[in-house]
Amino acid sequence: MKEQVSPRRRVLRAALATGCSMWMPIVLAADAPVKKVAQATVLYQSKPKGEQKCSTCTNFIAESNTCKLVEGKVSPEGWCTLWVKKA
Repeated sequence: MKEQVSPRRRVLRAALATGCSMWMPIVLAADAPVKKVAQATVLYQSKPKGEQKCSTCTNFIAESNTCKLVEGKVSPEGWCTLWVKKA
């Protein structure tokens, strides 16, 4: 004899399927690379702004003198509007 699926179970399955389908694009987008912005857009300068400089910024990659958010090479002594203090 074939078992019938209760209406409550159908609703729960539909809710689960909908929830999963809504989260999937978000999960996949997290792996997408961040698009870098032009230096001019963030007012990049090769001199620090007071105590703020690239070498003390969270986004600075010292090994390559690059930034996670800004295109091209940046100076460790440089600064831009995306500066965020390293924790």
